[in-house]
Amino acid sequence: MIRTWLRILPLLLLIGSCILLLEGLPILTEPVIEGIGLPFRTLITWVGISMFPLSIVIGIRFIRKPTSQVYRFYHRAFFVFTLLGVAWGGISYLLSGNWTYTFSNDEGFRGSEQAFDIFLIYTAFVISISLLTFVIFGLHHLIINQKHKR
Repeated sequence: MIRTWLRILPLLLLIGSCILLLEGLPILTEPVIEGIGLPFRTLITWVGISMFPLSIVIGIRFIRKPTSQVYRFYHRAFFVFTLLGVAWGGISYLLSGNWTYTFSNDEGFRGSEQAFDIFLIYTAFVISISLLTFVIFGLHHLIINQKHKR
C-alpha cells in the first residue's frame, strides 16, 4: 500500500502544481519563507519541474525496473532529468539573484539580460528534454509491443 502511494505521489504533485499554476491564485505571489522571499509560485513550479521525470521513473514499470539495456538507458536518463529539475531552482536563483526570478539590466552577470537568456534556455531544456524523451519512450515501447504481437 505504501509503495503504491509512493509511486502515485510524484504524479499527484505534478498534477497539483499544474492546476495551481494554471489557476493563477493570488496566494502564488505570497512568500512561503518570508525571510528569503521565496514565493509559492516558485516553489510550486520547482516541484512540478522535478516531479515530471520522477513520476515517469517511479510510475512506469519498464523504466522503474528495466529489463533491457534500452530501458536501463531510459531509467538513467529520467533520473538525470529529475536531478536537473531539482537543480533548476538553485541554478535559477544563482542566475537571477532572487527567488522570484526577476531579471534587470544589472552591471554584473547575475540578474543581467545574459543571465535571463541562460535561465530561459535551461528552463526550456529541462522541461523539453523530459517531454521529448517520454514521447520517444512511448513510441519505442509501442513499436516493441507491435513486434511481439506478430
